[in-house]
Amino acid sequence: MIEHRRGIARRCFVFNPDPYMTAHPLRPVSRALIAIAALAIGALLVVPIWRIDLQAPQYPEGLYLQIFHDRFEGDVRNINGLNHYIGMATIENDMFPEFAIMRYAFYLLIGWGLLAAAIGRRAALFSWLMSLYAYVIWAMWDMYAWGYKYGHDLDPHAAIKVEGMAYQPPLFGHKQLLNFDAWSLPDTGGWVLFGVIAIASLTWFVEWRWPRKTKPAGTGADVQTPATVVVPGLLMLACLLSACGSAAPPTIDYGKAECTYCRMNVMDKQFAAAIVTVHGRTYPFDSPECMAQHVADGAIAEAQVRNWWVCDHAHPGTLIDATNAFYLASSSLKSPMNGNVAAFASAQDRTAAAATHQGEELDWSGARSRLTSR
Repeated sequence: MIEHRRGIARRCFVFNPDPYMTAHPLRPVSRALIAIAALAIGALLVVPIWRIDLQAPQYPEGLYLQIFHDRFEGDVRNINGLNHYIGMATIENDMFPEFAIMRYAFYLLIGWGLLAAAIGRRAALFSWLMSLYAYVIWAMWDMYAWGYKYGHDLDPHAAIKVEGMAYQPPLFGHKQLLNFDAWSLPDTGGWVLFGVIAIASLTWFVEWRWPRKTKPAGTGADVQTPATVVVPGLLMLACLLSACGSAAPPTIDYGKAECTYCRMNVMDKQFAAAIVTVHGRTYPFDSPECMAQHVADGAIAEAQVRNWWVCDHAHPGTLIDATNAFYLASSSLKSPMNGNVAAFASAQDRTAAAATHQGEELDWSGARSRLTSR
């Protein structure tokens, strides 16, 4: 009986010496995906990784703080001015020693991922995946620890003191701080990092669940599981990530909406325009000149504008991206506030309109300059 059990154990060990299959080779497509994902981490050296937004009645457009790998950007001065009154510490780049080493952490993750792709074994992929998880856990813990200290260690001599009140910003999501709504969410770099982790996790799962099978020596080339399991899932993930950054045009209630700048009703579907801020708020305008002038006057900071929209003159009521539109300035184009600049989705439509309305062809920069210098 004992020998029988030992025989079973030996057979199990022989047939499945590596139950997690960490030593098995990866498919070429998996190795390519790992390499691409690793290189994508390099984007975190350029784009903002995290973002904190604050909004209150006295700041209708809100304040924001972007966290890069080595610095803060955004409304740092205004936020420090507010924090001074409640005794919170001044936000400075020098207060974060992590900024000095963060780039090296990203270099390590990039190199580790490329090495895993070069080795082409599940063990290498698994180790890189665990390093990504470890980095995210450390980063979130470090951010929480900073937020806790920042929101609890207050100056006892502050001008405004609320008994028992702490001002710790949210780690993730929304939180109410007095009359401020605070949001803490990933910025571009954060979503890139989560996308990299999702690709690495999905690749590992597929390689574990449907391992690459090889023929015995001398019987021909490797037999690979069809990539139909891997590719659709990764394409779906890519579509989801790209959808996060896509922008849909806002809706203007013609005849009822009020122009944010001149306070007239938005009526003309050939000239209406709109701004969408980084907070997702839409400001309608009855013409491009009102939109351009509103920002030029400082009523909305340019940094707060996420999307500029203008109506396609050739297709009334259709909003198009103002920064990519083709413009025609002509005295015979009668816009509501006499800016007389029309936008078109294509150069062909602008050329057709120029046959009737002779004038000057402009790009977005030229149109803004013309509309704000009248």
